This record gives sequence, C-alpha cells and structure tokens, in this order.
Amino acid sequence: MISNKNQLTKALVNVADHELIRLVYVSKISKATRSDPLLFEHIRLHAEDYNRKNNIKGMLCNDHQYFLQCLEGQKQLVVLLMQRIFDDKRHNKVNIILLKDIKEFIFHDWRMRSFNLDQRLWTPTSLQANSPELKEFLPFNPLTWSPWFIEHFLKTMQKFDDSHQSYEADQESYNIIRDPQSRMISWFDSGVLHWVLFGLVVLLLILLINFNTLF
Repeated sequence: MISNKNQLTKALVNVADHELIRLVYVSKISKATRSDPLLFEHIRLHAEDYNRKNNIKGMLCNDHQYFLQCLEGQKQLVVLLMQRIFDDKRHNKVNIILLKDIKEFIFHDWRMRSFNLDQRLWTPTSLQANSPELKEFLPFNPLTWSPWFIEHFLKTMQKFDDSHQSYEADQESYNIIRDPQSRMISWFDSGVLHWVLFGLVVLLLILLINFNTLF
C-alpha cells in the first residue's frame, strides 16, 4: 500500500498529468476528530470549492474508526489534493488501497458526498438502514478488502451518488460522525438552541404584555 507522497509520485510516474485517475485511501480518524459532531459538514464546505474548480469527483464514508475516500480527476490535481490530505491532522495512517488510471468517471458529482457506515448511529428511517445492499460491507473494515471488493464497494456507493440524496435530508445518520463515547453534542444537533429561541420569544411576549398593562 502507498502511505506517503513520495510513494504516490513514483507509482504514477508513467501516467501523464492530464490523464484521469481513481484513487481510494483509508485512514484512521484521530481521537480529537471523533468528538466533532459537525466534522463532515466542515470537510464538505472546504472540499466543494476546490473540487468544483478542479473537476474532482468522488465520495467519502466512515465509521467510528476509519475514513474511506475515493477521488477521481486529473492526475496532477488529485496528487496535489492528496498532498494536503496526507498532512491533515484530523486523521492518520493514510494508506492508498486502490490507484489506477481511468477513461471516465464513475462518480458524477464534484460535491464530496459523505456516507456514515457506523451501524450504531443509524436510525430506523435512515437511508443506510433501509439499504440492504450495504450489509455485505459491515463491519466496515476496508483495510482487509481485496481490490475487487473495493471496486464492488465503489459501484454500490455510486447508486447512492446517482440518487441525488440531499446532504441535509438525514444529517445525523447521513453525513455526521459522532463518537458514542463522547458527551460533546452540538447545540444544533441536540435541539437546545431551538428551545432557547422559543424561551426568548415567550419572554419577549410576557414583557410586551406587562408593558401594555402598565401603560
């Protein structure tokens, strides 16, 4: 497996800069990263602008331990992106498990669609729980997968990419990672902010009523 920038450069020495490649890497999510309930929202926002400008497509998925990301695009642009990914402190032990030149994209969206394969976080109504074809990829341990099985996984994920599911449709189970051991909960996820706003509105109404009573 390829695990650093130099190895990646050597592996692609016979591929022209303008040619398309498909790259799949697996990495270990850092402990600090697991406590961020909006992790994938941050990744998506930072990735979308770069991917759109450079016509890079693919998908990102995870469980509570691993990232798996597929990147498709021109060699020179994907390599530049991978150099940043190798240096990203939100994960470690980055290993490229699939690397090949291709004639066409299998993913059609420059947005880095993300998918949570941590079965512990699925809800009965989530897209994952209602997709029986995902069962063969669980438990999610991509470092043990053969090249054929990786390609099979990508083709399965392509179906979800083509379905044009919204990022926000099922945010908790679709594109947000949360460590079950962590007690850090986003205000937006927990609904606390909604209750605070509701309380402020009620308080304002009470003050207005009292003001009208006095005058």
